[in-house]
Amino acid sequence: MKIKKILCVILAVILSASILPYSFAADIPDYDTDCKTECKGECEYSPLIIVPGIMQSQTYVQGKDGKDIMTSDGFPIVEGMDLAFMFDTEAVKQEIKAKLPAILKAMAKRDRQELLDVIIEIFGKSFADHYFNPDGTRVNKDATDKYWYSLEECKNVADKSYGYAKGYAKDENGNVKPTTKYETQYDFIHSQVDITAYCEKAGYDHTYYYSYSSFGNILEDAKNLNEYIDMVKAQTGHSKVSLVFISLGGTIANTYLADYIDKTEIDRIILAAAALDGSYLLGDLMAGKTTFNNGYALYNDLVPGIVSIAAEEYMALGYAGNAIARAIPQELFSDFLQEALERALDDVLGKCIRNCQSMWALVPSEMYPEMAKKYISDDEHKALKEMTDRYYNIQKNSKNRIKELEAEGVDIFVITGYNLQLPPAVEHYKQSSDEIIQSTSTSAGATFAPLGESFPESYKPAIDSTYIDPDGIVDAGTCALPDKTFFVKNQSHLKLQSSVNDVIGLCVAIITDKSIKDARENSGGYRQFNEYRDLSTIERLMRQYNEADKSKVKANKLEKCESAYKKAEALKASKEWSQAETLQVEKEFYKAMESAKLINSNADSSFLKYTLMPMLTKIFKAISDLFAKVLKGNDYWLFFIPII
Repeated sequence: MKIKKILCVILAVILSASILPYSFAADIPDYDTDCKTECKGECEYSPLIIVPGIMQSQTYVQGKDGKDIMTSDGFPIVEGMDLAFMFDTEAVKQEIKAKLPAILKAMAKRDRQELLDVIIEIFGKSFADHYFNPDGTRVNKDATDKYWYSLEECKNVADKSYGYAKGYAKDENGNVKPTTKYETQYDFIHSQVDITAYCEKAGYDHTYYYSYSSFGNILEDAKNLNEYIDMVKAQTGHSKVSLVFISLGGTIANTYLADYIDKTEIDRIILAAAALDGSYLLGDLMAGKTTFNNGYALYNDLVPGIVSIAAEEYMALGYAGNAIARAIPQELFSDFLQEALERALDDVLGKCIRNCQSMWALVPSEMYPEMAKKYISDDEHKALKEMTDRYYNIQKNSKNRIKELEAEGVDIFVITGYNLQLPPAVEHYKQSSDEIIQSTSTSAGATFAPLGESFPESYKPAIDSTYIDPDGIVDAGTCALPDKTFFVKNQSHLKLQSSVNDVIGLCVAIITDKSIKDARENSGGYRQFNEYRDLSTIERLMRQYNEADKSKVKANKLEKCESAYKKAEALKASKEWSQAETLQVEKEFYKAMESAKLINSNADSSFLKYTLMPMLTKIFKAISDLFAKVLKGNDYWLFFIPII
């Protein structure tokens, strides 16, 4: 939703607090209330509303004149689509060039403060368009693309971003084309959450996408969601809707469930990787709690952690990076990074995240009191703190509220990833997570063993041993809904969209198949404790096989391809997921296609992909582990200088 609040509205809210304690400046467009579905609300499928996560809505930053703020190369500043669109990258490049003499001068003088001053000045100009005032309002205006109609109608509405071109992307004729692929609003939505499986079952006219500003006001977004539901019911003719809350959408879920839910209009709710109790990643960054002064984390975990998130197939480079990182003196590495972060937070990022209500909604409840006291307890932040306090009181009671609603008949399911660490740059990185949000948050309170460990023999399950996963690292018995929470081991938050056959497929199954009543005995064949698998290569091979000219392929080689294809089909349809089994089928299929010359494997042969890279990963990991054992959290210099 478009977040448009000015100081007079905030003051009006404060002054009227005793009468209307939580009033907001609603910005709800006039919408069509005519029923648009052929079924007129009589079909078996309730309409579905997706409440997406951070950066999954397009918010255009505007000046005081209400016009989009443009980059120097003709593209608007957008919070969404891609992080690159949030900044005027060309202007930043020019600024760096202009400041290069000052940077070199500071480095030559070995003047850290002077160097930081220059860097922070550049950094500040990059983020200035996204600043918030201390009262929680934006410095600039903003306008979020909103869809107060179904995905069926979104197919016929041009996406605003398609009208712009940055200039570096060209078609086959050399003509400049938009850098985004979103010709229609549906194209953008599909790129964020591929819910095609539901649309094909229930209809595109039964599917809706509730957009909102990622950097805005969660309390207002939850209030407006309530009206959005009324609109969806009117346009579909159905009396009930289903809701899927994803990631940051979990903070909207908390507020909606606490203050606005009408139990009679809800069919099913799914909380998928939802930030129900915030994220230590955001909380630690906002508080400046990093591992930059932790040598062990810097030299053993940081580089592999970054590579695992960005390009897991190149983990060999991640472990090799540990050896290279140790060549950087720890004093330079850690002290400079920590000081740079603190300056960035105080002078730049604090104006973006410490003054933004939705970012405070991502602070874990256990961290909030201390952080709020430190950063927003002054008079200047009074209006903001009233909002963040209100959300904190909702957040800390989220688990109990979910249990309460379930007991009252609201059909709620939870899907959570686990067993991955958070980025090693933050203090809480050893928490079991989906790489972005700790699993205690997304599971609404399950208990997890320390990463790399399992529960000791003396551990007593909260309910019984059937709620403990086969690896003995998660106890579902302590979460809000032990019987209705699905756990997916090694599921990354960043790979939810690529898990369209698995996590998203499970969401669709829960919404459309009423025989699925829980995550255990009536789960539709899905395991309560499943495992992430990457089907992207297999799906690509299946497409290539179907499109290939097989007329010249020898019979024996074609037979192997056919056999591998059938195994791939069966694997995709399986509801019991295994990454090891997936890799085995993928490897067999890849080699069969390669042997039959149905794929071009010059750049990425099966030997490179399935033999050399895994071998290099093992070798470099062994070297990295040896350094960790011998050097621990020290650089090479601290180890060799005493010897010399």
